Amino acid sequence: MAVPSGQPSSMPCMIDPFDRLVAILTQRLEIPEDMVGPDVTLQDLDLDSLALEEFVVLAGEEFDADGDAVADLVGLPLAEAADRLAAGAGV
Repeated sequence: MAVPSGQPSSMPCMIDPFDRLVAILTQRLEIPEDMVGPDVTLQDLDLDSLALEEFVVLAGEEFDADGDAVADLVGLPLAEAADRLAAGAGV
């Protein structure tokens, strides 16, 4: 159903959770896009502790998730981590 021009939609813009994580990594943390994929883990990216903490904060804000919940996903493939974050956020 189309929303008339100039009126807000009652449904939020549905951006793929994986794409949201990729955007954090590539745009905010400046990780080269060719290093990021659905089967890649944050451990694979070899982020230093400061970059990892920044990712945890940014992803927590993006998905309205507790930082500890985000930190628990560090060893998971990014696609799975994104799905879990989205499920927890009700996205």
